Amino acid sequence: MTVPPWIHNAFDFSLSLSYWQTLGLAFLLGTFSVATWSDLKRLTAQREFLEIWLVFVCGMLVYEVYEARVQEGAEWEVIAVKWGLIGVLSVLSLDRIGVLFRLARADVAAMAAAASLLSPVLIVAFFVQAKVIAWIIGPLLRRGRTHWPFMPVVTLATLGTLVLGWLCR
Repeated sequence: MTVPPWIHNAFDFSLSLSYWQTLGLAFLLGTFSVATWSDLKRLTAQREFLEIWLVFVCGMLVYEVYEARVQEGAEWEVIAVKWGLIGVLSVLSLDRIGVLFRLARADVAAMAAAASLLSPVLIVAFFVQAKVIAWIIGPLLRRGRTHWPFMPVVTLATLGTLVLGWLCR
């Protein structure tokens, strides 16, 4: 039994972003910094962040499908695995489902937006890092409340995953 050639790219730990994805990352990190500050101050980020992150996720999906159609030898399987992971992990993180996390929709959208720039294996690493970071700093952020700001976790997990991806180049 031979291993399909696309498996190598699905398990790629390196972070390789195109020019447009790098610009998207800069934009995304800017929104994360503002939303994190707002979340820490008011325990909420503006609704517009949810909308921006959902548009960002859709834009990244369209960009990847376009790039795959333009490039010869596109690995549709990797795209399917990546976006399948984003969808499943996002649903499992919703407050009503609560298998991985119990997050508000905006926090899930922020996680999905960050994951949309990563390879499938880095997506898993990102969610694992978020879980570990939440476990470590959650009690500090909670301070006796039932709800606590999650955007610091998203931002730290994003930065940690970016460093991991760049170190593995």
